[in-house]
Parts: sequence; C-alpha cells; structure tokens
Amino acid sequence: MADPSLFQAYMNSRGLKTPAFNFVPGIGFQPTEQTSQIVNAFKEKTGKQYSVEPANSVMAIEGSPMWGSGGGVVFNDNLSTGFVDPLQGTAHVVAHESAHSLFPSNLMEITRGKVKTDGTNTFLTGNQNINPLNVPRDTGQRLRYVHEIFAKPKLEEEARAQGVAYGLLNKLGIPSEETWQSPLDYPRTYLKEGLGKYVNTEIGPPSTAERKEADAIIRGVDPYLQRVFNQGYQVFN
Repeated sequence: MADPSLFQAYMNSRGLKTPAFNFVPGIGFQPTEQTSQIVNAFKEKTGKQYSVEPANSVMAIEGSPMWGSGGGVVFNDNLSTGFVDPLQGTAHVVAHESAHSLFPSNLMEITRGKVKTDGTNTFLTGNQNINPLNVPRDTGQRLRYVHEIFAKPKLEEEARAQGVAYGLLNKLGIPSEETWQSPLDYPRTYLKEGLGKYVNTEIGPPSTAERKEADAIIRGVDPYLQRVFNQGYQVFN
C-alpha cells in the first residue's frame, strides 16, 4: 500500500457522508458505525451470521475493479459475507448487498437453486430445454421469452434489494447517499438483459407484434418494480 498518511488523506477527502469503511493507520479498513448498525440489524432480523468486508484490491465485478467503483457483491457460494468497495462504498451499498444475501426475491431464490456447479456461477434460469431461437419471433413471443428469462429475475432482485435497503436506512435515520435520482433507476437498467440484448441480436426490422410487445414490457416495468420495491421496504417496517 502507498504511504499510509497519503492514503488516509485520500479517505478523508472522499466527501462521503455515510462511508461504508474508514481507514485506520496500522490497522486498515474498519467498518463505520453506520455499517455496523446495518449489519447488526440484518443479523437480529434473520438470526443468521453475516458480515460485510472491504473488497480487496484485486477483487473485480465482471472484469472491472471494485476499488473506486462504489459497488459491492455477494457471491452465491458464500452468502454469509458481503464485499463492498472500501474507497467509495456507502452505507446504502452495505444495506443493498446485505438484502441480496439475506432477503433475496423469490425469483432469485429459484435462480440460486439452478446455479451450475462447474465453477462458472452461470445461472440456469427457466426452462433450458427451450432455445430462444425456436420461439416464434414475429408474434412477439420470442421477445417476451427473452425478457422473462434473462431480465425479469434481475429486475425483481434489484428492486427488492433497493426496497429493503431504503426501508432499513430510513428506519435507522441514515441517508441513502445514492447516486441514482430514483430508487428504481438502477433496477430499471436491467432491461438491457432482455430488450437490449434482443435488439442487438435479432436481424431485420421488428414486426408490428414485436413493437407492441416491447411497448407492453416498457409500460409495465415501472409499476412492477414499484410493487417489488414496496414489498422489500416493508421487511424492516
């Protein structure tokens, strides 16, 4: 590590109101009081052992370094530990990742039961006997299938985690300090896993039925996310 005094100066200059970790010379990253409050609340609610640790300097998410990302992750083979970026991670990230671990959505629980055991952590979501290319396209059925299989589980999981996080933070009086304007903005980005990939993969202009199906998915996503968010919000309230 670089000069500890310079590193501490950087940590003190982050401008975060609710950092997940602070740096103590001679000791290293230490959870803030707010992080401890959040973790304890989850442990008390579930009766399970759980901890949040600072991500190490070589840890990455989908190939991108976690340090400086402000993000976090819970690995499916170790749900008892959440890892959060110690540089830019906030109390909100701690609560969000803890929600993934201890209060997953119904779809995520089903998905976790179908994770491949070959070390790739690949989700076997839905009926894997159906190739999307074998689902009729012009009727809009293929688009709906791709959305339901690849996007919906992630949309639901992220909206629920946001709801749990906001509910607990509000109960504890901790500002969320999230960079998104709305709690649903981040979950909504997972439309790309369905609609986005579909548009980038299919060849030729969409049929009238495909356009109608896409419109229906887009119209329905926000009410759906709000319902799931509200359910998550009630976990601690």
